[in-house]
Amino acid sequence: MPNMSSNSSDPDADPDQTCPHVVLRKRADYIGIENTPIAIFLINASICLDCNLVLQVIEAVKPGWVKKNAYLGLVDYQRAKSEDDWFTIVPQFTLHLQQPEGTEDVDLGQHTTFHFLKRAATARYEAQFFDFHFDKSPEYTGKFLAQSLEVTHDSGSPAAFERARHWLSCCDEHDGACKPPNPDYKPRRLINVGSSDGTREPFLFEPVEPGRYACLSYCWGKDLDQVLTTTTHNLESHYQAIELNTLPLALQDAITVCRNLGIPNLWVDSLCIVQDDRIAWLHDASSMHDIYLNSYLTISVMEPNSCKMGILGKQRFGDPTWQQLLCTTRPDTAPPLDLLIRPGKFYPRSYRDRSSLDTRGWCLQESVLPNRRLCYDGNEMIWECLCRQLCECGHAVAPQVPRHTTLDYGKLGASIKTEILKTKVQSERQGYPEWHRSSLGSRLWLETHQAPYQRWRDLVSDYSHRSLTKKHDRLRAISGLAKMVGNHMRQGSEAAVEYLAGLWKKELPFDLSWEVEPPDEGAEIPESGTVNANEAAYYIPTWSWASVGRPVTYRFDLPLEIWKYEPVAVDQCIVERVHCQHELLEDPMSAVTDGSIVLTSAFAPVKLIHLEELPEKQKGQVSYEDEVRHYTFVQCSDGQKVSVTLDKPEVHNPDESYYCLRLFSWVSERNQRMGPETWFLILVPSTHKPGAFERRGVGLWDRLLAGTDSRSCPIFEGGETATVEIV
Repeated sequence: MPNMSSNSSDPDADPDQTCPHVVLRKRADYIGIENTPIAIFLINASICLDCNLVLQVIEAVKPGWVKKNAYLGLVDYQRAKSEDDWFTIVPQFTLHLQQPEGTEDVDLGQHTTFHFLKRAATARYEAQFFDFHFDKSPEYTGKFLAQSLEVTHDSGSPAAFERARHWLSCCDEHDGACKPPNPDYKPRRLINVGSSDGTREPFLFEPVEPGRYACLSYCWGKDLDQVLTTTTHNLESHYQAIELNTLPLALQDAITVCRNLGIPNLWVDSLCIVQDDRIAWLHDASSMHDIYLNSYLTISVMEPNSCKMGILGKQRFGDPTWQQLLCTTRPDTAPPLDLLIRPGKFYPRSYRDRSSLDTRGWCLQESVLPNRRLCYDGNEMIWECLCRQLCECGHAVAPQVPRHTTLDYGKLGASIKTEILKTKVQSERQGYPEWHRSSLGSRLWLETHQAPYQRWRDLVSDYSHRSLTKKHDRLRAISGLAKMVGNHMRQGSEAAVEYLAGLWKKELPFDLSWEVEPPDEGAEIPESGTVNANEAAYYIPTWSWASVGRPVTYRFDLPLEIWKYEPVAVDQCIVERVHCQHELLEDPMSAVTDGSIVLTSAFAPVKLIHLEELPEKQKGQVSYEDEVRHYTFVQCSDGQKVSVTLDKPEVHNPDESYYCLRLFSWVSERNQRMGPETWFLILVPSTHKPGAFERRGVGLWDRLLAGTDSRSCPIFEGGETATVEIV
């Protein structure tokens, strides 16, 4: 007897003979069935297209299984569906056997699990529209099947290049918004990729006229021994020729991609920037905003994580054991279906599963700035532009099953480039969520002019999870994005925007509320980078998130999302003065070598209480430092404690004098029971500059969590207002 997985049972269903698909069509709340005898599918195959389809798929996966197990065979079915499109599903089946009567503990063999998708008709995928005829299935159980392409077996094959050319030409022909915004732009240097037949080696040149070029976004890797770069010693010889076989494999493959796509030039940082000329390097690195933004295409190497390894080759998803093509036949006039059957359970990709490229700091702006990206990850090829995101296996095609399975940097880039694009973005992302933080779209009280700042904070949070080889690259490697976001603000209502070491003066009270994220269990802490000798005197101010080199997040805006009535920020600190000394005087978005802010607000001395709790272990077991949980509070004059987050808990000094400075408070003018929520900084006297203060952490006092009727934060009750400098 089949088991229906749902919230209720169907009284009209006949458990002996009724086709299970009758119920699956009628009841949208059913997510699957269990232990359905294969005999029921056989009985109904002549009158049910879905039963017929399932039997064909099972025969392709396990030839002879249906006939051999007509009396003992059982089928479990589950479906994965999109939150954005209820009519798109991925069916998943498990085949197993029931225990014969009178037998116990008989080895019935291993279960077989598989799922299937529909092979897309074209490399761009076709939109599917439901006609609401529930009695006639468009594909399976009255739903559409999620689509996939047949993944090419080798990313360096003619078929793979043909697919990539198709994606690129379609975008070039139909997507005006994806064209380089400044057709007159030319980088300082480019690599001419030479000829495909090898008669002309690649060479470096300085363009005098604008020309079409691709950029390469990749991981250098840790082993850089014998990796060819451009230096002051070989610059002139590189203008003559660069022997292809002397380049790292990733760069050789990038040149092969350009040759096959008809792109004559390539920009690669290691060859187009002179690596041992620090001043020239800083100026060229500050131009990466324009370089990637105006590229015809960016080749993104998601994997592998070293330039010494090739990009092109056999693709895991193209292996015949991973995908099996089945051209089904349908009775009567039903159109045939081409299916791609895959082994095992359906596991959608998660944006939390970062590729190697997405763990590197420099590569965030290399993902957001370009208008077009062709991505390689060893599994498949992925296309991303401002108007669409496609992949070979189907995981990136909207609507996703389930939601939020893939980062969409193209869409994020489109949202902050609108004023500089050639035309309006005509997106094919039907029902797609707002980048990877859907909460941005649900913040009912977020005003339009605040959206760019919110997107910037999303970028900062993403960026802070990434590693850097050099500490002081932390502000350099995001300066290109700062320029793009700043330009977006200037095109809107923000006539003047001032960028302050990763924060914006206009939103300074809110931007200062960043807090260090506790590391996830088992998660690797990103590399914070080493300090070069010639940058030893650089000082990143403690009020900037860039000073900690750890993952940070922003929680101050939750009332914008969850409060029923509009929250209002009151008691905001007053920004008296700001100062940043920039590495490049002509570039206000460049890294800083020093900086300070002067704020006026409520100010009070506090006592810091730092507790450590060891995890419960059996007697005699060793506890390691990273297993210790830290709990930190500030205690005000009346003895009340408020929980806080330290920027660097491991450098806590109990002998320091601690102070709190209020940033702002959220209140509701319509409902006194909502709030207040007061955010504040934790400060200590500075050792860098006498008379100033340094940031040590941030805290939140929430009246509801404190369980009090008081309308003011106890830290600042009866306190004074002070003007303080923070460095």
